[in-house]
Amino acid sequence: MAFGFYDESVSSVALPHPPISVTVHLVLEEALRTAWNRLRTQPRAGFDLLNAHENVVTQELYEVLFDDVFGKGIVPGFDRELFTTGNREAKLRNYNGDHLDKMPDLTIELIGRPSVVKYTQDRLFIECKPVDANHTVGVEYCNKGILRFVRGDYAWTMTSALMVGYVTGNYTILPKLADALSTRQEAIPTSSFPQGCHRSQATMFSETVHITEHFRTFCYVETGKAAPHIVIRHLWLQRDYCDSD
Repeated sequence: MAFGFYDESVSSVALPHPPISVTVHLVLEEALRTAWNRLRTQPRAGFDLLNAHENVVTQELYEVLFDDVFGKGIVPGFDRELFTTGNREAKLRNYNGDHLDKMPDLTIELIGRPSVVKYTQDRLFIECKPVDANHTVGVEYCNKGILRFVRGDYAWTMTSALMVGYVTGNYTILPKLADALSTRQEAIPTSSFPQGCHRSQATMFSETVHITEHFRTFCYVETGKAAPHIVIRHLWLQRDYCDSD
């Protein structure tokens, strides 16, 4: 079962693949928040969330997400009714096969999807980046994150994806992400600047998910048609938030 979250009337022979429901995104985002809170409050011995390298943080987040949260009834819907277990840095090709070893941080396959053209590429793609004084939103988050979705490295069969920010300090999506995108219109053409998702709620350690939409800069080899816009959801998680007494 897939709870009717997919539109099976969408043609299964075309690119891009049928869209992923907002509801599915919301379930995953709540699961990520839950896993992140565990990293904050119940870290593995020896793990320092504030100072760990981004790859270490992502590995810890991945393991907590699927070892401690997935299928445990903690987050309704985050189980095998909708999702498989995810993959960390799975090797996938880009849109035209020029690069065979593209490795998005996390990919999660979904249960009950309609028939699609590229089963190997039918996933929810997640890219994670630090956001702090040493990792600017423009250079790190945009140029090394969002750009990969725009140019067809990641999620080239899909119409949506997720960016996760590991935030240290007083950085917020508005204005930081909006300002960075406004100066990168040539490389990252943006049709819709960050807007809060009305179905997402902030927590003490995470912002409301914001949504951007981008033109993509490639054509499908299979059809010769330009890839449509991609919607990117942005979940920023605070590394240095501390509960007050």
